[in-house]
Amino acid sequence: MSLLERGIPIDKVNEYSSVEKGPGRPPHWEMVFWWTRKPLAGARAVIAASLLPDNAYQNMEQFLSDLFPCRHEKKTAHSCNPSQRLIEKLKGKRLLDPFAGFGSIPLEASRLGVDAVAVELLPTAYVFLKAILEYPRLFRDKFIEVDGKTIKELGLEDAAKQFNGKKEVSDSGRYKVPILIYDVAKWGSWVINRLREDPVIRGLYDADIYIGTWEVKCPVCGRYTPLVGNWWLARVKSGNRGYERLAWMEWQNGEIKVVDLNEQCRQQRLGNCDNLSAEVTTRGEEGGSVRWANQKLVVPIKNVDARRETAQCLYCRAEINHRVVNGKVVKGNKKDGDWYVKWALRQWNENYEKYLRGEITLEELKQSPARPTLLVKIYVKDGDLQFKPATQQDTEKLWKATEELRKMWGDPNMPTEMFAPYQMGTAGALRITLWGFDKFYKLFNPRQLLTLTKLVKLIRQTGHAVEEEKLKESWNAEDAKKYAEAVTTYLAMALIKYANYNSTNNVWNLSLIMAHTMSMRGIAMMWNWYDQRPDISWTGSYWRNIQVQLDSINYLSNATGSVNIILDDASELSKLKGEKFDVIVTDPPYADDVPYSELSDFYYVWLKRALSDVENNELKPRFLPEAFFDEFGLEIPTQWQRFAPKEVSENEGRWGYFEVKVTFAELLTRAFANVLRFLKEDGLLVVYYVAKKPEAWAALVDALWRKNRLELVAAYPVETESEESVVARGKASVLGGYVSAWRRRVGERPLDLDVAREEAFKEVSSRLEARLKALRGRKGGVAAWVYSYLAALEYLTTHYPVRLGGVELGSDGLMRQAVVLAFEALLRSSGIKLTDRGAHAYLALRIMESESGRVDSDTLSYVEKAVGLEHKDLIGLGLITEVETGGPNVAKRKTFEVLAPRSDTVDEVKRVYSLQRGKSAVLDCLRQLQLNALIRSAIKCTPEVREEALNLARALIELSKSGLLDEDDADVRLSRLVLGMEWWQ
Repeated sequence: MSLLERGIPIDKVNEYSSVEKGPGRPPHWEMVFWWTRKPLAGARAVIAASLLPDNAYQNMEQFLSDLFPCRHEKKTAHSCNPSQRLIEKLKGKRLLDPFAGFGSIPLEASRLGVDAVAVELLPTAYVFLKAILEYPRLFRDKFIEVDGKTIKELGLEDAAKQFNGKKEVSDSGRYKVPILIYDVAKWGSWVINRLREDPVIRGLYDADIYIGTWEVKCPVCGRYTPLVGNWWLARVKSGNRGYERLAWMEWQNGEIKVVDLNEQCRQQRLGNCDNLSAEVTTRGEEGGSVRWANQKLVVPIKNVDARRETAQCLYCRAEINHRVVNGKVVKGNKKDGDWYVKWALRQWNENYEKYLRGEITLEELKQSPARPTLLVKIYVKDGDLQFKPATQQDTEKLWKATEELRKMWGDPNMPTEMFAPYQMGTAGALRITLWGFDKFYKLFNPRQLLTLTKLVKLIRQTGHAVEEEKLKESWNAEDAKKYAEAVTTYLAMALIKYANYNSTNNVWNLSLIMAHTMSMRGIAMMWNWYDQRPDISWTGSYWRNIQVQLDSINYLSNATGSVNIILDDASELSKLKGEKFDVIVTDPPYADDVPYSELSDFYYVWLKRALSDVENNELKPRFLPEAFFDEFGLEIPTQWQRFAPKEVSENEGRWGYFEVKVTFAELLTRAFANVLRFLKEDGLLVVYYVAKKPEAWAALVDALWRKNRLELVAAYPVETESEESVVARGKASVLGGYVSAWRRRVGERPLDLDVAREEAFKEVSSRLEARLKALRGRKGGVAAWVYSYLAALEYLTTHYPVRLGGVELGSDGLMRQAVVLAFEALLRSSGIKLTDRGAHAYLALRIMESESGRVDSDTLSYVEKAVGLEHKDLIGLGLITEVETGGPNVAKRKTFEVLAPRSDTVDEVKRVYSLQRGKSAVLDCLRQLQLNALIRSAIKCTPEVREEALNLARALIELSKSGLLDEDDADVRLSRLVLGMEWWQ
């Protein structure tokens, strides 16, 4: 048995992991955006516990201290390496991660001294793994001595102080710094300086940042009207109940005007202008009013709503909800043709390509029904922003860049590859293609695209220069090329992050925390995009991204173990050649969560260019050719064309396009069947899984328990890359993030739940009781429900087959019974006995609801399984009501309010009672009892119903004692009041 199976202090591990979601994020997480990244603290603890025997540590505090020696000195426990004592215990152990992604698991394995193999299907992630796991370790022992003046020019003061034990850096001093950090800084600076010297680029920027949008030709008045998604420029609160920054745009006399209250304050000398005493009222994130300095100012609301397919012309104020039918603009219904604005954007994209190909003139392009325009230009000065209205001359620079691009058409540095020509179904979003953005270069305005293509050329030149420099320094040819590959890769990663923050699909954010292209977990249509110079100090600029690479390299240089990175398919693993591993720890895809192949192509098309050579106007292999060229040396245009059919995920659009007849469960089963070939007979399979859809969980259980004959031996709720914590996910954590450990099941152990149901309840209750001991007396005991569910699932998966009603259960049926057993065991552990199904359902809903008192359709499915009622029955009993959540309808799950009082006021209890009256006798009576306790109103319940209602009140109190409900919950307080007032008897 492993330490993981015996039990680890997961609450403390989760506490250390949660730090990684905020300011304590590992530096390399900022290298580039990736959709899923496991917290390092959690990965380290899980890996170590899965490899250690159960008796390795009797004292869990010592285990934690060996994992995180600096945990008492630093909040970022992940930032220090494990103790040497722990590393010695794990010497010789081997780990495989067949879905390595961004590399948290193999990184922490290497820090523990474990020999790891990281396998990744996608070339983009493979390149990232090289930058995270290989290059820092390869070159960490090489240093260079540099003078202090150069150190300062390259921004390497912190590295110089760290590696030389100095508090200050003087111009005349000499300092040793890691050579890889030095060269990335040196050559990154070289790239920026060459770009600054480029006369074309220099002539295109006279501000630091531009905020732009799309303008369309109004079908009513014929003028081009900007479509503004948000008029706010800055709305940032200060720590003193005021506003640090307040600025917005207005439309006056056919022009954009800027209202900057901080600037007005300074001009009028009205006191502390960095903490404006203002009252702001908004409509969500946009529009509203501002009261300041005895003025009431109005902030306009957006004039485009893509979800409702309507816009408003800022000139004539006409509503633009027109449709285009057979090429004619008409007033019609949504079912008629396309929305005019969407059609106009498609026309722009068609004309844009025609112009670049030389098929139409610039004037014809300018007459497109939609075109890019600029609203505001921004100067970054002394950490503050100066907003100025953009002029026609500013917009004219976009057209100058367009002319430059036409001269370059056919240049291999321009990404002309096609997006995947299918929609993702419920997975992610590439709906931008519906607006005509069908090729990657179209995601950038002309100036952005021109800047990026010039950066690619400079980075490629750098690769050759670095290699030549090292050869002159007498490095052997292999090492010189490998080192040049490393330096060029980091410069390329800075490039793709710049592209992510510099497209027409990013968003200028009023909080001044910028939203990048992938912010929506896909690529979506945006209106207020921003365009920034590459050399400024601002989030996502190329210069800032270089600094991020330097911090990341420094952080990643401490790993002690080796990692072998393999570009391969988890369903094949042809390059492992019969190796065996002590443990497999992995984080497989979660059904339809992210379409990685298609979305990460945004990075792939730029990485391929920066890391390849150009010969005869074609890309040719240079660095990491295995990522960008096939076995015959032919360029791989995009990931989606070659790897999407192999990706283990659920994607209706992909399956339809490639005519794949398969389910996610089948793909997952095949992958794990193959992976398990490389696990030692007594080895442990450890799986991270973060999915909301019950079907995704059923697919995992089916792949491991039913098809591959494994049993669940341990499971924990864990902090994940989600912005929500385990606790914040509420009682529905059963649908959140777990790490689960599985072993091979020996033989068949049949279970008939009709015969052994009471035994099953006792076994699950026994397992649950052991876990609840650790939860007693702790606030936030919502994990009790999670542990109850896991205890039931562990018990059931030790058996096969499992039958109920004479029928063998599949994975979905097994999980349904796990929920039933878990809920009943939980109630029994709290001493709760209820006979009414409606009361049972009410408790289940209260246990599983979110902090806002709601459940979505996925969560509701677990309640249905627990109590044997369908959601229409729950609505009929007055337990839930469907609510509108707003936001886009794409893949939106239904949301329901759990009808429970949210305060102990008479009005609130009456509100809930009015929605429940006459639907459930027990709930009806409970509300009567609560109102009676508050205002001594009449009670009209039969003695039998009243007794069940009192049992329900007792159950609510018991659940609060177990931590499943908050002690301050209104229902709980009212129940105490009811049970303390028996005068009606």
